[in-house]
Amino acid sequence: MADPQRPPTLVGGRALVIDRASEMRAALGQGLAACGVANVDYVPRVSDALARLNQSSYDIVLCEYDLGQGFDGVNLFETSQRHQLLKPSAIFMVVTGERRLAQVMSAAELAPDDYLLKPFSGGELIARIERAVRRKGRFRVIDDAVRVGDYLAAVASCDEVLATDAPDAVEFRRMKGRLLAQVGEHVAARDLYRELLAERDAPWALLGLGRAQFSLQQFDEAQQCFQRVKSENELVIEAYDWLARTMVAQGDPKGAQEVLQDAAKRSPLVAQRQRALGGLAHRNGDLEAAEAGLNQAIELSRGSFWRDPATYGELARVQLERGDIGAARRTSTRLKHDFRGDPAAEVLLQLVDAAVAEQIGGDSKLERDKARQKLKEACDQLEDMDDVPAGVLLEAAHACYARKLRDQGESFVRKALRSSHDDTELMARVEGLYQSLGEPETGSALITAATQDILELNNEAVRAVQAGDLAGAAKRFVSALESLPGNVQVLLNAVHTILSLINRDGWNPQYMHLAEQYLSRAKRLDPANGKMRQLIDAYRRTQRRYGVDAPGAAPRTPEPNDQGADKAA
Repeated sequence: MADPQRPPTLVGGRALVIDRASEMRAALGQGLAACGVANVDYVPRVSDALARLNQSSYDIVLCEYDLGQGFDGVNLFETSQRHQLLKPSAIFMVVTGERRLAQVMSAAELAPDDYLLKPFSGGELIARIERAVRRKGRFRVIDDAVRVGDYLAAVASCDEVLATDAPDAVEFRRMKGRLLAQVGEHVAARDLYRELLAERDAPWALLGLGRAQFSLQQFDEAQQCFQRVKSENELVIEAYDWLARTMVAQGDPKGAQEVLQDAAKRSPLVAQRQRALGGLAHRNGDLEAAEAGLNQAIELSRGSFWRDPATYGELARVQLERGDIGAARRTSTRLKHDFRGDPAAEVLLQLVDAAVAEQIGGDSKLERDKARQKLKEACDQLEDMDDVPAGVLLEAAHACYARKLRDQGESFVRKALRSSHDDTELMARVEGLYQSLGEPETGSALITAATQDILELNNEAVRAVQAGDLAGAAKRFVSALESLPGNVQVLLNAVHTILSLINRDGWNPQYMHLAEQYLSRAKRLDPANGKMRQLIDAYRRTQRRYGVDAPGAAPRTPEPNDQGADKAA
């Protein structure tokens, strides 16, 4: 572990400068050079910045507040945090003019590490950077653990620093809370945030407490936290998003839409926010707002790595409900262009084209039959595919129900729920589907059944593990994944059981191959899942324990005191 007492420095570090003005980029680069930073990337646009952040690990990011078209530096920081694009010690500094200072400062405790007020001198820039380095540089002790995905080791590093009565203990406790949430330790995160709030009234801690309570399905308490942050810090837009999500989980989609509309007025250029707003508006029968939100979500995410083909499908449905066949056809063209080569998107394209063809055909039985045949072919392809995103399955269900294919529609709903049985937003969309059909009780029954099925499977395997029958539990999970190939929780539970079995009974190449496949599938379906991060590290430790660090290597017999993988798995 790095020495926490060593004075932090940016010498040899890497920086990203984000500003539309070339002269400002040059000025910021000169300041960074004076601090010893020789490797600096410069970008003028948000899309370029996100691409760079996704590809590289930066020590410092200097970002202009006003990034154009309504997007700002605080939005960019929020997006970077949500998708874990910044390492713990990374400095994110917003550069702004005086008239924008209030907006930056209102969110400063939750977002940027510092701000720089324009106009500034070279000396002021250097002083700000050095101050931020001193304050944030001590997080480098946990960078290495986060870089290799060992989030539990990162938590342990925080605890080591906290045991020394560090002067910046609050910042390390704040980082620990974030790390606990990332690895799915929501009870521990909740308790930590409660301790912090008992000592000081910090909006970031209240927001963290609300997120932990939401993950634990303590929705009443979570809603109170988010409502309070929103009321006391109206420019902390993340609180609006979480409040709306909680209201949906509580069965108040209209109230949630109002909250998101308020958030979108203040910060309109966040794709996930617009996607959620469009979906809620559609559910509430507000087709104009639905089309606007979904359209905006697609535009904001085009060319990025956070695109969802189901958004295009829902937008086309909204446009057809509004009677705008031309707009739906244009959406179909965009879907084909943006997801070329994606099998699930290609099936979704067929579903959209079938709906368009049916509406164009009007009362013509021949055209209706052609559209119905297209739908059947699309559904048949979907049935034969693995790892279909839950949103695409739900779009297929909508298409089937619209054409009176109840059994097929219900089958897709069941598959969507079984793949994401703990996704509250998906459950809300399923509830919306059956409410539109006048059958809310059917949606509730399907959600309950899917949840119970997964719980029974997990409980059965857990009982086998508790009885010492790891081999039996592993077989149950492997068998279950034949019918639940896209359920992330079952995938990860299977990996945990397999690794435990191997670390107890010895190397098994077939099971290790399955564990690798399951982890790859889980990462593709839910890249931000905390438990998945832990298990990737456990998988690597198990490989190292048996001397299999590369495919094809022969396993060795572990030494009796070789306990690393046992702890991890």
